[in-house]
Amino acid sequence: MKFTFLLLCFSTRFFTLYGQDYRIHFIQNGLEVPVINEHVTLSKSTFQLQVELLKVDGVFGACSLSDSLFQIPLQESLPETDLIQWKIAVEPENNADKDMIVSEDSYFYWFYNPKVDTWHRFDPNPLVEKGRVIGTKTIEHLFLSEQDNTQTQNVELTAIQQPLYCIFFLMDDKSEKTFKRQRIRVDWR
Repeated sequence: MKFTFLLLCFSTRFFTLYGQDYRIHFIQNGLEVPVINEHVTLSKSTFQLQVELLKVDGVFGACSLSDSLFQIPLQESLPETDLIQWKIAVEPENNADKDMIVSEDSYFYWFYNPKVDTWHRFDPNPLVEKGRVIGTKTIEHLFLSEQDNTQTQNVELTAIQQPLYCIFFLMDDKSEKTFKRQRIRVDWR
């Protein structure tokens, strides 16, 4: 009985400490498009990424036309994890550009803590509920950034021919390890 109680206490403490989570939803034409086996298929028109932040201030991620990060097994670390925080791309407040950065060289950090942040990278007015934030990013075009942002261009979704390879993840407090990594390949119809 004592062992069961200790195990229950440990389990409760473990999930309280690590209860941080996030969810990614793809919305197009007002409907959620399901992610099935790490793939989602979208039309080449405006879509929204809806991000649920559960007991966490933000989610890290990257989006690329290359599958190099996407192919890394989920149980393995991302390369140069300690440098990710220094490779966060600058995005305008309140998703003013309505784009998504696509780059092999940088990451993004989408965040919102209503008690601390006076601005964020989501569309205006994220929904805030007990322990949960729902932020939406409307994507009308892609911002392609290559060679450490020396070559950039805005590309309309209708012009994209290749899949997008997206990863999302959380990082520990010391920015040394990633966890809860999710991979999503965006295909176009």
